[in-house]
Amino acid sequence: MLDFEIYAPISVPVSWQSERVVDNDQRYRLLKKRLAEFASVTVSENPWPMGYGSLEHDNFPLIYQPSAVVTIAGLSAEPDVREACLYVYDNCLAVLHVRLSVVADLAEIDDLEITQRIEALSQQHVSPLLRALYRAKPEAPLIDPRAYRFFDSDEDALCHGKPHWVARMLSCADALSPEHYLPWLQSVDEQSEYLLLGSGNSLLTDAAYFSDVHRIMVVAQFHAALMGRIEEMLKENLRRYNSNYYEEGEHTPLSAFFANQQYRNDHIEYINIQVSAAMAGVQGRRRELLQQFSAAWGFDAQRERLSQLTTLAQARLDRLLQNKLRQQNRSIQTLLAFLGSLGLVSLIVDLIAVGGEVSHDETVGLLDLIQAVSAEHLLGFTVIVVLFLTLYFYRNHE
Repeated sequence: MLDFEIYAPISVPVSWQSERVVDNDQRYRLLKKRLAEFASVTVSENPWPMGYGSLEHDNFPLIYQPSAVVTIAGLSAEPDVREACLYVYDNCLAVLHVRLSVVADLAEIDDLEITQRIEALSQQHVSPLLRALYRAKPEAPLIDPRAYRFFDSDEDALCHGKPHWVARMLSCADALSPEHYLPWLQSVDEQSEYLLLGSGNSLLTDAAYFSDVHRIMVVAQFHAALMGRIEEMLKENLRRYNSNYYEEGEHTPLSAFFANQQYRNDHIEYINIQVSAAMAGVQGRRRELLQQFSAAWGFDAQRERLSQLTTLAQARLDRLLQNKLRQQNRSIQTLLAFLGSLGLVSLIVDLIAVGGEVSHDETVGLLDLIQAVSAEHLLGFTVIVVLFLTLYFYRNHE
């Protein structure tokens, strides 16, 4: 029998107006109020001490503190589940922690089977709760899921319950050495005296450090999922901007794109500031652990990618806007050229009138030419010249 610590980030319809949140107690009370109608759901405060009281505290900004810890009776009652809870964060993300018992030897463990089991449990027990949260009317500063501007507001995307990924951790048995677990770990990206951290499988070397490792594992999973979702969102934005450029029949108003992009840019910058605060605020053994996660999962490189993608998305949108402005300017300038050319028609009409009313038998000039051609043909020729000049101006205007 092996007890796995499972950490699985999932999307949830919970996002806060970050700048309006006073403290975590405000978020906890609102979330508890929303879930009060579910008898099978227990909502608890985040048990980890925050601030600078002792080395057991972490001075995380609110965005890196769980809003609440949710326990679902049906999930916890499953025969292979020893413990289960949902750490609900901001920005439509939560981290599902499940202590899963698997009857098998280490050499026979099927990681894919564990992943599929967690996905099935989440979709069976967590997804119905998420759909109920989505449909309930929220109270500010909790944002209505149908009004999300940063992430996707689609109900299925937020409430399907399928984890973004499933990470597995084992605790090293007293009678065994960490080397015994290397075939299961397959790769060790970073290691310390507390934790052998792999890309999907990790090993806790001493169960006495579980509390510290568990806390950082949850926070790191949230951070990685948040950065991953932002990266995918920016790539999707670029795809939409490309579609807006190439698929003329499917244009989306650029004003909507522009407003959303500016909001997203601001929120990404806000998150980057909170990331820095979180890295500085972690204390004790957890500081080394967070640095271990940062090195193994490439947090700095990921932030650089996000910065480049943000710049690229903004530049692409700016070019679309400039192109739109050039098109509008072209139309305006062409209209002005056409209106100016109408003065030629007015001049010809005046010359025809003068030629018919003024006697000029003793002179030969322009009025003789006007009289030699019928007024109808002269006006028709003039209109053709005006249209030609207007078309020439339109085609050659930069």
